[in-house]
Amino acid sequence: MTASQLKSLSLRRRAMLPEDKTERRAAIVRAATELSRRDPSCSCSVDQLAAKAGVAKGTVYLYFGSREEVLLAVHEKQSHELFDVVERALAAPQPSGKSVVRAGLGYVRAHPQFYPLAANCRGMLDSNVSTEVALAFKLGIGKRLQTLGARIEHLYPGLKAGEGAALLMNCYALIIGLWQQADPPLSLRPVMDRPEMRIFKIDFEKQLNAALLDLWEAAARRVR
Repeated sequence: MTASQLKSLSLRRRAMLPEDKTERRAAIVRAATELSRRDPSCSCSVDQLAAKAGVAKGTVYLYFGSREEVLLAVHEKQSHELFDVVERALAAPQPSGKSVVRAGLGYVRAHPQFYPLAANCRGMLDSNVSTEVALAFKLGIGKRLQTLGARIEHLYPGLKAGEGAALLMNCYALIIGLWQQADPPLSLRPVMDRPEMRIFKIDFEKQLNAALLDLWEAAARRVR
């Protein structure tokens, strides 16, 4: 029996120890991450998630109440990884809005499924996600926003308390909104090369970089 088969067999057995349960949950999240990388529309089923993770379908429901809760867990993991990137950029010897934006865009460039997952986050929270799971997700994000927001306020003393976190939330909203504008719906993709549709064709990364820098530079200019 190969190492991969042994791991799959281990995952299919009922997890008893806390570390086994943590690994089984992580395996399901890893499977969802891989499937969302292959299919940015995030249309994978629970059956596909289970097969990719090497667990029974019922096991997925032991750790997550729905397919949407699994995808939310992927987005939550990636959001905290992005926060880690921003935190490291702010902790650098001479941090700046430009260095933070560069680091953040580097992360999402390497994780393209971040955009559709972020755009679908509200829909996931609106359907098939329990109040407890939604609250835990929001509280975890809120804690990071407060911590990083305080660092930004230290970098830019002209900001009032809470405005550092607001800057990060504005950046997030900008990322989602501009991505949705740059990603045409399937019904319009065949006609996007028509001259009258040129106005809707966006150089996404270029415009996103410029717009994010505008937000950070405005924060840097603030005076109390």
